[in-house]
Amino acid sequence: MPRSQLYTSAGAQEAGLQPLNLLIQQPPDWLWPNRIPLGKLTLIAGYPSSGKTSIAMDIAARVSRGAAAPDQPDAAFPSAPVVLALLNGNPRSDVLPVLRLFGADLDRIYLADLLSPTHPIDYYPDDPPNDDDEEEDRDWGAKDWDDEEDDNDEYLFDNDGNEIRAPRRRSVGVRVPPPLPWKPPNAASDFTAPWPSLNKVMKRLANLIEAGSAALLVVDQVEGLASMHRAQPATVLGMLNALAARTGAAVIALTHNPAPNYPRAVTAMQRRLAQASVVFTTALVEPGERRFLVPLRPAMSDDAPAIPFVLPPAEDFAVAWRKPVFPAHMKTLADPSRDDNAKTRAAQTFIMRALADGPRPASAVEREAALLGIARRTLARARALCGVRSTRASLSGGPNGAGAWHWSLPPGDTLQQYETPNER
Repeated sequence: MPRSQLYTSAGAQEAGLQPLNLLIQQPPDWLWPNRIPLGKLTLIAGYPSSGKTSIAMDIAARVSRGAAAPDQPDAAFPSAPVVLALLNGNPRSDVLPVLRLFGADLDRIYLADLLSPTHPIDYYPDDPPNDDDEEEDRDWGAKDWDDEEDDNDEYLFDNDGNEIRAPRRRSVGVRVPPPLPWKPPNAASDFTAPWPSLNKVMKRLANLIEAGSAALLVVDQVEGLASMHRAQPATVLGMLNALAARTGAAVIALTHNPAPNYPRAVTAMQRRLAQASVVFTTALVEPGERRFLVPLRPAMSDDAPAIPFVLPPAEDFAVAWRKPVFPAHMKTLADPSRDDNAKTRAAQTFIMRALADGPRPASAVEREAALLGIARRTLARARALCGVRSTRASLSGGPNGAGAWHWSLPPGDTLQQYETPNER
């Protein structure tokens, strides 16, 4: 093709370029409106046991039954199948009870097999599995002892074409050892893992999404998939990003965050912002250790505020989502010095936890509060707000009625008004 035609629209199309005037403009497709898009990679980071897996399972359960979004009751998730790629724990004992607790439609949630070397989804219907395309375990740098002859003699030819034997040249310096009289063993083949390669895993996940018409893929977690295939987490995230763009499904990948508390959790995830289209992190906000799902990309704003949530204590209820918190309020919660009542609320939480099992000696409670950095005046204000009762238990036979003071909480009906949001 002449170079001059590359500067025309016809030449560009012949060269394989796609002009933008052939595209139809459309609004973005959302799995979770303004939170998780379709056709893109969403990264949810968190400290171990911070709730990132519970959040992913709650989203998967809502998608399977088409439930409403946690922060938008009027907006519902698309009712579609879900594919789970799990590498942590046993799905039968760890994941299945959680999905049932969250009310998931188990008929629409599928478990991806990432360990079997071959799978029917890897091939087309007319292309049965075979081992012809597998790489042979061969050391290509080894010498082929069957094809070559060990002949060190050199031959020359005279003017008449007769073959004459040239004198053998002796090596100078290092003496070459004679050839071995026996054939050496074959070179050991490299260790082959009993699971498919990373490229084959990505192809299998794409085929599972297309075959099941899934709208969501959950990968738990990125570090496990990377270590299994001796790859970098950034490489796995790049392949998952391409997988989401190819299939059009939303891909949620879980990853580790070394910092549990806000705002250190936000700072620790800055290096991951360029590796996914949407990035969240779970963070604990003190005082009270309330859990938040904080958006990092796009950054937290009034249109995309942080969402507090409460994890199920055992098998009582699913993830409880609270009202979103705007950035200005988030900064106030993270900095107790800006809120005069924050320390008092933290002391209230401590008192209710310390006296939850019944009356305790006041000296022991004060000692624990001092270890946590709670001042005596703050503890006194929290006692008054919680309605703590003080009773004196006299020791039998003690001089002058010696005894110890005990603190106890009011009855359960009165305690309800003092509960903090993360305990309801």
